[in-house]
Amino acid sequence: MLNLLADERLALFVTLVYEILLQDPDLEAARFQIIDLSAIKPGEKRSLRVIDAADIPRLPAERVRAMLEVFAEGYFRAQAELASKPSTDSKESDGPHPDQYDFFDPLGKR
Repeated sequence: MLNLLADERLALFVTLVYEILLQDPDLEAARFQIIDLSAIKPGEKRSLRVIDAADIPRLPAERVRAMLEVFAEGYFRAQAELASKPSTDSKESDGPHPDQYDFFDPLGKR
């Protein structure tokens, strides 16, 4: 399966979402479903699969912490690398691109 959100990463996602749902009494009993539109094999069409998150095992707190530490370390390294490189922007943007419609003037009457 080409889905990058699978196996332990899917379990991490579900664990985090359930932790958030448990913080709100109105959402404690909410049904949480995941809509998966991934392709089973490379080159095949995507297919719809509805996953009931209750069927995904939760990760223990120690494993969640370890996985989030790896994510945070990668994030901060990427942020530092991007900050050390010179900006590729030649100038600051003064507004929308000329080909982009204005939100308040959707027909482009300028």
